[in-house]
Amino acid sequence: MQLLLFLATLVLFARPALAAGRVEVSWHYERADNARTESRSRSLEIPPLGGPGLVATDPGIEKTIFLAQTAQTLVDFLGRYEKACLLTPVRADIRRVIIDCATPRKAVASALVTEIQNMDARVLASPRLREDDDVAKILDLTRSLAANMAQGRPPVGGYSSPPMMLFRAMSVAGGGAGGGLALGGGGAQGFGYFRKLVRDGSVPKAEVLTVEGFLREFSLPLTGAEACSSLVCVNPAVAVDSEKRRLYVQLGMGSSTTAEAFHRDPLNLAVVLDVSGSMEATDGTTKSRLEWAKDALVRTIEELDEEDLLSIVLFETNSEILVRPAPVRDKPALIAKVKALNTRGSTNLEAGLRDGFTLVRENVDRLPGYEHRVILISDAGLNTGVTDTASLVRLVTEQASRRIGLTALGVGENFHQSVIHAIANSRGGNYLFVQSGEDMLRYFKAFDYLVTPVAYDLEVGAVVQGIGAELVHAYGVTTEGGMQPTRNLIDLRTLFFTEAGGAILLEYTLPQTREE
Repeated sequence: MQLLLFLATLVLFARPALAAGRVEVSWHYERADNARTESRSRSLEIPPLGGPGLVATDPGIEKTIFLAQTAQTLVDFLGRYEKACLLTPVRADIRRVIIDCATPRKAVASALVTEIQNMDARVLASPRLREDDDVAKILDLTRSLAANMAQGRPPVGGYSSPPMMLFRAMSVAGGGAGGGLALGGGGAQGFGYFRKLVRDGSVPKAEVLTVEGFLREFSLPLTGAEACSSLVCVNPAVAVDSEKRRLYVQLGMGSSTTAEAFHRDPLNLAVVLDVSGSMEATDGTTKSRLEWAKDALVRTIEELDEEDLLSIVLFETNSEILVRPAPVRDKPALIAKVKALNTRGSTNLEAGLRDGFTLVRENVDRLPGYEHRVILISDAGLNTGVTDTASLVRLVTEQASRRIGLTALGVGENFHQSVIHAIANSRGGNYLFVQSGEDMLRYFKAFDYLVTPVAYDLEVGAVVQGIGAELVHAYGVTTEGGMQPTRNLIDLRTLFFTEAGGAILLEYTLPQTREE
């Protein structure tokens, strides 16, 4: 008997520390089609701690972990580079003040090179990462960033207020499981801007890159996800790293709706187009901001049909209605009007938005079954009329309560991302950055998804049970300014279907245990 008790004790203490741990995931949301609230939950056992490297329930999580941590590293190094000059001692005499910025900036570049060597070693140790084209491209881009930093140049990009001035006046012509679609929120998607600046030989400002925008550049499916049988499903995957004392939980969002079964509702749509003087800038591309914006509007017109209602508002110093709400019957005439537009005046974004919402609101009650939406196309360089973000947010929030959503297309290197983020992160809101043919192609392919909310007020709770884990990072959650929140509850105001990438990754620390 004593021998049996001794053997049972050995078995008990030999069990891996995480064998009894579980991740419980629950979520609820409001359906956009019928306003019904739905709730679901799933749970997943945490794999036991093993030897070196990751032990995962789904092999796809390894790429997500690498990219999320790489994104955070880039955000951190951009911040260090931007602040390097501020931390440098000043040498002064009576005649001049000399601030040595190049030396501390080059030191940041050197530190990034060391970090890249660590990344290379990590990739070489993993067959899955070593053979992944996305990983190779990101490493190449990171090397380019380090080389740019080594030049010691000032960081560029981001938003700076445009001057309060009038320009010359111009004439104006009158991924889910089982084949289902993936789901994503409506937040930042600015990785293309960051990539362009690096490729141009520059060092972007820290505000240019966000982790969630970075992750949305890549397809990060969970290959072992359960089949989804409802409008919104959250599939968890778990990985543990015994050496680093880390637990990772990836939350993949999918739907039972397939691309073949999806169709958008008819639209009651107003497009609000910025024609202010700042839209003349080319930002080092082949065309001006206005030309890119006009391309986006032309693509929008081409996507519509006679069942859709379209109006067009122009804004600069003032707001002007170019096209009143009407079915889209004569596309060539509409496109000709758009192509004849030129820049003029300052930027009164609030006036244009208000007129766009008014035109859509005229038909909300008489068009049941329609999606009521405004598309704003602008660099958001506010300098006339109402210019504070809080007032714009109030306007958008009021209209959202009246069932009018907002899709914002940001253009230009002076793109005021914080403003667009604030106004498009409302109920029914989303936004996309457009500055090149590649970005325009993405907009064109995703148009029907961008204008079709799937669900509102999604809340996802993830609880790790039985192991005393502590959450330290939540990657891929929509934020402003690159800061990653630390919270167990993920909330997204609006979900849209997407064929693009993206993921939410939770990172936890694990306690030391006596078994180890």
